[in-house]
Amino acid sequence: MNRSYLKILWCAMSLIPAPFFFHYYEYTQYIERKDAPFLTMGSILFVLITGSLSASVKVRYVFFINMITAVISVVLAILFIFDSWWFAPVGRDAAVILVAVGFLLGQLLVRGVWKAFLNSD
Repeated sequence: MNRSYLKILWCAMSLIPAPFFFHYYEYTQYIERKDAPFLTMGSILFVLITGSLSASVKVRYVFFINMITAVISVVLAILFIFDSWWFAPVGRDAAVILVAVGFLLGQLLVRGVWKAFLNSD
């Protein structure tokens, strides 16, 4: 597959506001008194996909796009998630930013492993 297509796919995937969806799904499941069975697996899958796709992208772009995604996620959280005691230790906005940082670190880890694997040939 052409590298430019991978970069476009990475950009499209990375702009998905995953930190917002993480908390939205978690919070709505909590409100309905249900478990969130797909939360961990979906997050890991998202990090694995975006991290492996980011191997062909410069690391500064990974940081930049993830910062944009974090801002979009915070704005969406302000609009759609009520700031309740559920986020008490740090607050809703900080919780979304912490998840965004976690996703970024996971993507960078997967990116490093993937690049090492690709360069080992």
